[in-house]
Amino acid sequence: MFKNMKISIKILLVILIMALGSLIVVFSASYYFMNSMVNEFQQTNITLGLNSSEITKNSLMTLTEDYLTKLINEQAQTANNSLHEVNKIVVESAVYTHSLYENHSNFVGKDMPRPDETEAGVACSKYFLAKGVPASEEVMNEVNILSNCEYMFAPLLEHNRILDNIYIGTTSGISYRYSRANLFNPDYDPRERGWYKAALTAPDTLVWLPTYKDSYGNTCITAAMSYRDAEGTTVGVVASDVLLTSIINEVMNLKVGVTGSCFILDSDLNFIAHPDMSKEDFNTDVRGHFSNNVFIRSIRSSNDGIIETEYEGKDCYIAYSKMKETGWIFCASIETSEVTAPAVEAKTESDHLTDISQKGMQEKIFSILRLFMIYFAIIGIIVVMISFAVSGTITRPIQKLADNVRKIGKGDFKQKILVTSKDEVGQLADRFNHMQSDLKNYMENIKAVTAEKERISTELSVATQIQADMLPRVFPPFPERKEFDINASMDPAKEVGGDFYDFFFADEDHFAMVIADVSGKGVPAALFMVIAKTLIKDHIQGMKGSSLVDILSAVNDQLCEGNDAEMFVTVWIGIVDVTTGKGIATNAGHEHPVLCRAGGQYELIKYRHTVALGTMPGVRFQQHEFEMHPGDTLFVYTDGVPEATNKDNELYGTDRMLDTLNKDPAAPTDVLLRNIKSSVDSFVGEAPQFDDLTMLAMRYNGPSKSS
Repeated sequence: MFKNMKISIKILLVILIMALGSLIVVFSASYYFMNSMVNEFQQTNITLGLNSSEITKNSLMTLTEDYLTKLINEQAQTANNSLHEVNKIVVESAVYTHSLYENHSNFVGKDMPRPDETEAGVACSKYFLAKGVPASEEVMNEVNILSNCEYMFAPLLEHNRILDNIYIGTTSGISYRYSRANLFNPDYDPRERGWYKAALTAPDTLVWLPTYKDSYGNTCITAAMSYRDAEGTTVGVVASDVLLTSIINEVMNLKVGVTGSCFILDSDLNFIAHPDMSKEDFNTDVRGHFSNNVFIRSIRSSNDGIIETEYEGKDCYIAYSKMKETGWIFCASIETSEVTAPAVEAKTESDHLTDISQKGMQEKIFSILRLFMIYFAIIGIIVVMISFAVSGTITRPIQKLADNVRKIGKGDFKQKILVTSKDEVGQLADRFNHMQSDLKNYMENIKAVTAEKERISTELSVATQIQADMLPRVFPPFPERKEFDINASMDPAKEVGGDFYDFFFADEDHFAMVIADVSGKGVPAALFMVIAKTLIKDHIQGMKGSSLVDILSAVNDQLCEGNDAEMFVTVWIGIVDVTTGKGIATNAGHEHPVLCRAGGQYELIKYRHTVALGTMPGVRFQQHEFEMHPGDTLFVYTDGVPEATNKDNELYGTDRMLDTLNKDPAAPTDVLLRNIKSSVDSFVGEAPQFDDLTMLAMRYNGPSKSS
């Protein structure tokens, strides 16, 4: 019944009931409750003060821990990403240098100056020989080979400002550099340097050296990796110096409250960066800054975390996070007193206000009791009069507001709510008017954005379909040919991808298979993929009788023409004579193929391969022969399979791939592909993938009876 009354009646009844009821209750028990209230108020305030102080303190500590942990983890991850990129650059440079030695007859050297003959600040190649090393024909031939490093080192140094240089030291005493500096020390012998020796102690593995100060006072670190010649002998080391100035400055400029600061430790627990490192008496060993071993034990037992301990004579919170790449530790500290200071101040102020309120209440209680009886009669009359007036004042604008809102709800966005009062109802009316205008604009914007998204989605859908139509999708593709079974699939990471596969007959008996991976993703990679796929197929079918070496060389030279975007494509090509099972194959920077002999297990077939297509013109590629027997199965794939990553940044890897294939090695080719796809999907889970997933499987059945 009360629920169905008008608001004006409800307000009137509520005010009357509350007022009269309160007066009666207060009149009958005021004295007792007032005295009890004073004592209880005092005790309650004390309890609330303690509880609120503790809650505030705990909340501040939790917020501080979350903030410090997030802050330092982000900095460590950013630095780790930068050094991981350097890791990749040095490894790729070592692989590239090895390919120069392995294919030195395909390259023409060029003259290089000595360092002191170059202009400081201009990046270029330069070399010199260690003292006592003669400029023999053999040594100078090796210098000519190294001069070709500029093709790769130049863009790397230009696009990676964190790199100071890229340089090489050989076992023959040659020192090659691509850098902006022109410093020259005639007594310099790379074979005596720490970076050279460290790389040789861990062949074919990238090593990080401890940090050091360069001649300009900048903090640096060196990454180095050995490389081999065509015979597999270690003949030199590729290294690069990394400027840590930007990483250190970013960490040192972080503001952690008033008393906080950030610092960086190396893997030996020495300071790399600290606000006080410029002081002469600064102790670089972190152990000298702690009064106990809590921090040391913590960083040795976990990669990240936050602890409370005594640091530099004061109780502090310290958050830390280790870099995976170098083992450095990024740390942020703040004094505990700064975190808890607001809670302490609030508790002191609360106690002070409680004392004042206690005294004031005791003084006023007796005055209130004396006046209560007089006010009782007056208040009763006033309450009734005010109730009628207030209920009308409140409900009239609310009713007007409700009427206008109903009109707006029916779609009349031109309708304005005409309530001119300055109270909450008037403010609400004003907000509704603004909301009505915003809703109108918002709906118009939604229509425009939706139309644009639908257009882009349609275009990408068409592009995806076009790309899919370019790849063979009907299986079996040659039902009349019984010599083999083949299946392939391509799942792009984006709407359109850069991977592709192809297969076709070069002539009546020679069956060609192609799988490739274009650098990059999305539309640019898809366009480059179309060009590469077309060129490869046209040259194989148009250059009958030519070797794969000649075919790939021709395709590579055409891809290099006008390749301003510096895109490239890794390719594996195999051509099999289906009447004999004999074939030839070549690998331009692609993943190793997998072969399963009839009744056997799948194994990686590893052999030397050359650089990717589009890297540089004039490259001579290599081919090798192989033979397939009835029942043998060939499986090729792009790096999207072994490099699929789960939520823990763990790679799927070739071992898992081989395990999956060998669970059912005799399965049909389409089942093999589904098994791998299902295994990869199960491994990555919900983790986003950034590389296309492309596979091709061919089982050789032997020559047909008709042939």
